[in-house]
Amino acid sequence: MTSVDAAPAPSPSTVEPRDLRMPTWVIVWLTISAIIQTYDACYVLLGPLSHAGGPLAGFWPGHVFYGTFDHRYGQFDAFGSAQSWANLVEVVFIVWALFHARKWSGVVVGLIVTTATFWKTVIYFLVEASSGLEMTRQSLERGDIVGFLMVAVLPNLFWIVFPLAVVIALGRQVLRVGRAAPRLAG
Repeated sequence: MTSVDAAPAPSPSTVEPRDLRMPTWVIVWLTISAIIQTYDACYVLLGPLSHAGGPLAGFWPGHVFYGTFDHRYGQFDAFGSAQSWANLVEVVFIVWALFHARKWSGVVVGLIVTTATFWKTVIYFLVEASSGLEMTRQSLERGDIVGFLMVAVLPNLFWIVFPLAVVIALGRQVLRVGRAAPRLAG
């Protein structure tokens, strides 16, 4: 018998109740995310009515300003429109996950939808970078590097950092439950 064979078997563990529900901070983030994504999608999908000079522009002053830095928001863009429809689909799943936040299914759906939010934002940045900054270059060309960074880049980084934090937190929960599941079944 080798020392590995002689090692005591790990004691069976049970799933912690906290691992079967969403942490409060994730619930707060998902709630904020659902509101912002709905508001954002409405701005984009109601364009040009919601854009600068449109009769509904007053409901989105921040977006109208942001559109001066990112033309994907200041004019119709097929990718921006598709992303907005994806936002609305995500919101449906976020709402479902929030209603099931105290259940394991809510944790799993929350992880999936937040992963989608994360990658959608990464793709948004990659599309812009791959296009040679087609929609944001004008702010750099007018010499407004600080505006470019503070308006076009920094706020969007929140949509990478926060979803990534949620993916890590919920992913760890899924791993803990997954590791305990075989022992629970045996």
